[in-house]
Amino acid sequence: MPIDLHLSFGYCVNNSQSSGNKFNFSFHLKKLLIPLMLFYVFIGCKPESFTSRGEDMLELSTDTIVFDTILMQLYQGTPKSVNRQFLVKNPHNQKIKTTITLAGGAKSQFRLNVDGSPGIFFESIEIRPHDSVFVFVEAYANPNLNGNPLIVRDSVIFQTNGNIQDVKLIAWGQDANYFMQDSTDVSIIWADKTKPYVIYDYFYIKPGGTLTIKEGVKVYFAPYSRIYTEGTLKIEGTTTEPVLMEGDRTSDKTSDKYTAFKYYNVPGQWFGLWYAWPTKGNTINNLRLKNATVAIYLDSSSSDGKATLKLENTFIQNTTYSSLRGTRSKVEATNCIFANSGSACVYTFKGGDYDLRHCSISGYSDFGSGKDPAIYVSNRLRDDFNRVIETYPISFRILNSIVYGDTLVKGDFKDEMVFDIDNTQTVTITRSNCVFKTKNASLGQAGTGNILNKNPKWKDMKKYFFNLDTLSSAKNIGLGLSPAVGKDILGNNRDSKPDAGAFERIE
Repeated sequence: MPIDLHLSFGYCVNNSQSSGNKFNFSFHLKKLLIPLMLFYVFIGCKPESFTSRGEDMLELSTDTIVFDTILMQLYQGTPKSVNRQFLVKNPHNQKIKTTITLAGGAKSQFRLNVDGSPGIFFESIEIRPHDSVFVFVEAYANPNLNGNPLIVRDSVIFQTNGNIQDVKLIAWGQDANYFMQDSTDVSIIWADKTKPYVIYDYFYIKPGGTLTIKEGVKVYFAPYSRIYTEGTLKIEGTTTEPVLMEGDRTSDKTSDKYTAFKYYNVPGQWFGLWYAWPTKGNTINNLRLKNATVAIYLDSSSSDGKATLKLENTFIQNTTYSSLRGTRSKVEATNCIFANSGSACVYTFKGGDYDLRHCSISGYSDFGSGKDPAIYVSNRLRDDFNRVIETYPISFRILNSIVYGDTLVKGDFKDEMVFDIDNTQTVTITRSNCVFKTKNASLGQAGTGNILNKNPKWKDMKKYFFNLDTLSSAKNIGLGLSPAVGKDILGNNRDSKPDAGAFERIE
């Protein structure tokens, strides 16, 4: 290895031997430095030590990666699964080399990424002693024209010191009915129970058009997608076959489905159902809706004097903001559950007409700040400085319902029922025979039939079990209503002293 050694010295000498001393000093210094530098070069160029013993293998954090149902591709690369990962560890005292291969190669319906590098073949990956690398896996599914679920298999193979190890990959793929930026101005029906309906970007119901979604249908939404209606949307699920609406990444159902931080329950995966003028005649019955931004957003007053939306026997959970948010809208909700929202579950914006009967509304949220109440009723519009700039008429009724939560804000009691009302407008507020968690003592006045701040003892609000325990404060406090609500959300008969909330306790 050539060495270019440059030495420079600056000093003053006053005798005639200065040049000779300089030469001798330089010569001896070179003699000293050259062996020293050769020693360091030798040490630096010494090959690093790798284990090659046949008994030295890798440690893999799992032997199988399982994905639940993945929707078939609308176009290359979509839809895909959630990202899964596993760890590849070198447990030995020397570095180790391994070659990582996706067995299915370029035709595989899985994709790999090894420590940030995508591919299907990774040669001589070095792992330092007692260190590790991450392998990330995504699954894609090709069309299955029969419409039946199709199992997809592959494996990740590791070749290390003559040993073969693998991690098995398993996923289910299913064909679907796809709609990308689609619309209708006529009456159509979605009734296919064998293949889900998948919406990319939007499905637009134009004025005069009607979309009817029948029992047992599954509707999946790509990110930022929604159903937007200026016509009429009818959702006709049944107790035994509800309609399901959620995000299109359906492959995480083997995780803990009761934890918001698993993708199965992450909010904001799609926008929700949006209603705008002149929409009318909308009905929802037996719908299970999950993981939207705002599940139901109504930006329209009634165009025919009737309810803009009638909502029955519906369960909405895990929304970034609200389960139900209305702007000057006319809404009737019966036997409904609104739970786990980042903002108020029910938010009446700029007034409107709202009638809630036998609803269970939970202020508990396992994501976000959780500061907002479960219900926020307002007929005021405020600016960014919280100044009132407009007010509107409002009618709000809540009967035989539960509005509760166990969240504290900075260690203090959180009011789950908040009103922001300007009484200079026409205002009708009715709150009767409910269980409320609230600081507003007037809600518990004699004659209201309301019970304040006594736990309704839902089975487990954090796991979305809102049926009542034996000692629930909501038992037998309801009134017989007109029109009657003879059955609960599960189709059970209510007795002459109905329980508050969406569930009737059956002893």
